[in-house]
Amino acid sequence: MDGKRWDRNFLLGVVNGVFVTAGDAFFHSSLVLAPFLATLGTSPVVIGLIPAMRVALYFLPQLVVANRLSQERHKLPYYRITSTTRNLAFLAMSLVVLFGSGLSPGLIAGVVVAMVAINATAGGIGGVPFADVTAKVVPHSRLGTFWAARNVIGGLLALGSGYVVRLVLESDVPFPRSFGYLFLFGTVLASVGNAAFSFIREPAGEPGMRRPLLGMLRYVPGLVRTDKVLRRFLTMRFLGLLALLAEPFYGIHALNIGAPESSLGTYVITATAAAIVANFAFRAPSNRGRNLLVLQVGYGAVLLALLLALLVRDHRWFALVFLFSAVGNAGIGTAAWNLLYAVAPANERALYIGLVNSVLALPSLAPVAAGALVILLDLPVLFGVGLAFGAAALLISLRMRDLHELDQAALKPKASPAVQEILEEAKALDESSVTPPADDDAAEAEPARAGTSDEG
Repeated sequence: MDGKRWDRNFLLGVVNGVFVTAGDAFFHSSLVLAPFLATLGTSPVVIGLIPAMRVALYFLPQLVVANRLSQERHKLPYYRITSTTRNLAFLAMSLVVLFGSGLSPGLIAGVVVAMVAINATAGGIGGVPFADVTAKVVPHSRLGTFWAARNVIGGLLALGSGYVVRLVLESDVPFPRSFGYLFLFGTVLASVGNAAFSFIREPAGEPGMRRPLLGMLRYVPGLVRTDKVLRRFLTMRFLGLLALLAEPFYGIHALNIGAPESSLGTYVITATAAAIVANFAFRAPSNRGRNLLVLQVGYGAVLLALLLALLVRDHRWFALVFLFSAVGNAGIGTAAWNLLYAVAPANERALYIGLVNSVLALPSLAPVAAGALVILLDLPVLFGVGLAFGAAALLISLRMRDLHELDQAALKPKASPAVQEILEEAKALDESSVTPPADDDAAEAEPARAGTSDEG
């Protein structure tokens, strides 16, 4: 019976990822939202803030949310509330664009920006229960297959979504109704995906400690200082995200070296195909607890993409930049989540997820700063800066043997909390019969996690 539950939950999680990925294609920041807002006459500043706002509002609230939910044994009810909020926000946006032709362009743009903000914030709040529930219902040995299935099938459907976008925008449907249909298609697909995850049967988890907000903020620095694996994981991921600061400018650089605009379609196809193949290829090593290796390959591919962007002068070879960039992002995207699950203790998983995502919101905004620097610096300079950050992240990953050991340990089946408690009590009784009680001071000095030495 338990195996059937895992299979059912696994399938629902995959369906969630597939439909949400396909739906997101209709809300693409640069390919759909930006052209729509630009046609309405919206300020370029507002248009440029859309992708940054979606990232920031998703990641920043997660630490506070994680602290609030840490003591809850079941977190799926909170996902259901936030996913419904996301669906309603995009539905309201779709209806206003579809039937608001008599409204002023400024009002329509304001509604779109507000609904995107609400959707991103609700997504960030729901991201904590999503990650925690996924860690509980998908065995660590199947996480590679889980993410690969979501990304590969979702990527294929997203290609279909892109084809629908082109058909609608090339049709006789007038603006802005044409975009209203696109937003409605995306809302329906995302709603199906969110509903699928809401039907997962979540087992009870280990409750963590609920702390007052100020107490939690005081606790976090000490946690990062004492948990060396967490600290180095955060540092590595922070630098790795900074390495991507110039990635949005690959297409612009390709045009600068003579690529025709039609070649951008070739680059998109190359990147999409590479991501699908890479996600499938990374599935097996990830399932075997080799996520650190997958992450290292990902960083290596990102570095190769940056190096090629610096060296390639013939636009016919520039597709290799997008190929290696897609492979790198696929590897990092697969391994980073799995390693975070391995690092986080079960009873503090929500806090670890919230902490990591809130901290990583800062480097995720690096492309915004890069856009401002482009005015002062040539693009090759940005590629060089990205190379430096990527090399630093890769070097740190090569010294994280402890992280690999935690990933391997996560593959071992764990007894239920009740069985673990009985085993721990039996062990304590056995030890007390042959050894004197430990000194309180010595017990307090015991490290919080075994095997987290700073040795690499």
